[in-house]
Amino acid sequence: MREAASGDGTRYAAAMAESVVLAIETSQRSGGAALRGRDGAVYVEALSARVRHDEQLMPAIDGLFKQAGLARRDLSAVGVSIGPGGFTGLRIGVSTAKMVAMSLGASVVAVPTALVVAEGCVSDLAGEGPIVVALASKGDTVWATRLARREGAWRIEGAPGLVRAEELSLEGLTVLIGDAYLPEALRARCGSREGGRIEVLGPVFDPRSCLQVAERLLREGETTDAYRLSPMYAREPEAVRLWEDRERRERGGTGGGGGNHEEDEAVQ
Repeated sequence: MREAASGDGTRYAAAMAESVVLAIETSQRSGGAALRGRDGAVYVEALSARVRHDEQLMPAIDGLFKQAGLARRDLSAVGVSIGPGGFTGLRIGVSTAKMVAMSLGASVVAVPTALVVAEGCVSDLAGEGPIVVALASKGDTVWATRLARREGAWRIEGAPGLVRAEELSLEGLTVLIGDAYLPEALRARCGSREGGRIEVLGPVFDPRSCLQVAERLLREGETTDAYRLSPMYAREPEAVRLWEDRERRERGGTGGGGGNHEEDEAVQ
């Protein structure tokens, strides 16, 4: 699908005209990829939640280059949503970005998924922030990222991390973006906060937003060594825990585990 740039988008596209940037957003069950062509237009391919991303992603990327009339060698950089999110989706997205970048000599931009979500926030209440993006909700904890808009872009404030619902600071917030598993205790706090309710919105994981953030980070020189690129998990993935348990049993140690862990394909 091709989307033409207009107005401010035309000026923005002109600034990126010399760079061909691919963005990959597969942090959730559904996902997609986006590419800005030399004509400034954005080309988008959605990925179905019913089919494994590893079966769809490379054909989708090839389709984007074909739509844009470009060859793979024209690629300048690849940006990828690094999480937190589902184990399999993140692994596929990051490994694909590494493969594409290393084979074509393209730059790599690691995009925190919270920035993708914030970029897609359309609430008028968000203003300049601060806002909080709460992802990877499980039990009474969330992976919380606080952001504010500075110099025309959402930027992360402080260090994101796991926090209990009752301990998350809501000071100054008008908007909280949380996934479907957001703890009810946190929803209740947003609805009853003294001094005004906080609007709770659902997150949107749009490859277009990933592309916009990746382009901005690229302009600011925020690139990553492809060899060091890795997913950001809120908790130890379940698959990793099971593998470690098996290794311990084979060495004669004790199994077990416990605690909260990422679930494969979960919206984490």
